[in-house]
Amino acid sequence: MSNIYANPFTWGKPVSGNNYIARPDEQEHITTVIDKQIHLIITGQRGMGKTSLVKHVLNQPSNASIYLDLSFVVSRGDLINLILDAVEKNFPLAKAEGQTKALRVKDQDSALTPVFELLYDLVKLSKRKFSIAWDEFQHLVKLKDDLIGELRGILRNRQGITHIIISHREDILHNIFDDRGHPFFGQYEQLSINNLDLKAFNHFLTQRFRRMGLSDFDLADAVLNFTNGQTQLTQQLAHSLAQLWLEGTTTRLLDRSIRKMLTEHNDLFAFLWDGFGLNEKRLFLGLAAGYSHPTELGFIRKFKLSATSTAHNTTLKLLREGWLINRDEGYHIYNPLFLKWLRQNKGIA
Repeated sequence: MSNIYANPFTWGKPVSGNNYIARPDEQEHITTVIDKQIHLIITGQRGMGKTSLVKHVLNQPSNASIYLDLSFVVSRGDLINLILDAVEKNFPLAKAEGQTKALRVKDQDSALTPVFELLYDLVKLSKRKFSIAWDEFQHLVKLKDDLIGELRGILRNRQGITHIIISHREDILHNIFDDRGHPFFGQYEQLSINNLDLKAFNHFLTQRFRRMGLSDFDLADAVLNFTNGQTQLTQQLAHSLAQLWLEGTTTRLLDRSIRKMLTEHNDLFAFLWDGFGLNEKRLFLGLAAGYSHPTELGFIRKFKLSATSTAHNTTLKLLREGWLINRDEGYHIYNPLFLKWLRQNKGIA
């Protein structure tokens, strides 16, 4: 009988509409900086819902904006064409009059300045407050060209556009935007995104489970307990659980869903594991075994990290990259699904 229902959960892309859970304080903060035209840096661990939050605010009718997903930008040309695509979407006349075509990249030496000159002119003529969201901003640092330096020179002291910088790599953003010798923006604010309010998230899950006929009052709590309230992982687990229910599986739904997700992620986790260095692997195994203080002598000896400095530097590297989280006066593996995979595949009781 469960097959009469549709899966009420979605994952793998920014959520919107009825799948979006409101963040009133954060939404108000972003709306305020846009109104005041103050630049904003948004940080937070992967999967916290940063993109969904920003898109929700920018998609309001009162906001004029461009959203740039920098995940697949690997060259100067990619960035220029991505910006021009967004310009044409927001200002169709610029395309019709050939303004954007003239700026399309013909080689990798093309300058960014003319692209932004056009954009600022179009925004000024529109007489609207305008925003640009730069998602996964850390990818620009990896490019061979000094695009960061070029952008710094172009955007500094320019008025009329609010820039919203989004990244989970807070360390990289601090290096760029807190460099007093080479200021990027004259003024900006920072917003750190954490887990959703657990009460609101629980209500969201419970309502949708009940709509499907899943009336277990503890199911939402059990899901959130496993995921530690991580937004994207919770959505994915709920989706998997609901799908099993729709397929007619009714016993031990949560356990079955977690096993299903582990199977789906096995190749990815194995690939990632092979890419870690020896010290990183040893530190992961220690944390997966239940230890939480990798710089203590007992941890270092047991998991062969050779020295306190090795443990310290390895911990900081994994912390910066989002693999670890510091809580309860100790370090823990951030992704509970990866933690479970480690315990199952590396023989950790």
